[in-house]
Amino acid sequence: MRKALSCVLMIALLLSGCQAGGTGESPEEAALALREEYQALAGWSAVVDVSVCYTEAVYDFTLDARWQREGETVLTVTAPELLSGITARIAKGETALEYDGAGLSLGLLDGDGLTPVSAVTALMEQIERGYMAKCAWAGENSEYLQISFQDPELEPNTGTQFLLSFDRDSRALLAAEVSAAGETVLTAKFSNFTTELSENDDTGNDA
Repeated sequence: MRKALSCVLMIALLLSGCQAGGTGESPEEAALALREEYQALAGWSAVVDVSVCYTEAVYDFTLDARWQREGETVLTVTAPELLSGITARIAKGETALEYDGAGLSLGLLDGDGLTPVSAVTALMEQIERGYMAKCAWAGENSEYLQISFQDPELEPNTGTQFLLSFDRDSRALLAAEVSAAGETVLTAKFSNFTTELSENDDTGNDA
């Protein structure tokens, strides 16, 4: 029975695209458990510091993000002051952004229509369904879990790739890096990350 369970686990890890290694809980096991936890969330909120990197310019802004599985995801710009109050609303099942106030147009990040604002919801799509190309512990004391997501049909440094960092204990999303064609186009740092569980359970984790 133990051999059968071991085979099932190894198959699951291979399908995820992660490479095995380490002692105790492996980063692959942690990544699969994290995916299940995020799939069970009803929502989360966080402060997100975003840096958008273009060839000739860098733009920084801060978002008050409230992601919801049901209903609207609301992203409100809180800094810089010039853009403060601009709000993007993303309805479930829709990719179009509706803005309150002036528009926030910083251009596209890749050839698939990814924008600096829609990148926040794109991260959740990767966590829940994306192909895990690599999983690893990071930090001096391996206190972070890093997962790299990419299209398995594309060559390295092509297409859009996501590198996400999570707190090892709380599973809270801490940071994200988005690259297109091998070049970093967006970085984000998350703080005050609070989750809301499904089935009307308001218990959450703070980071």
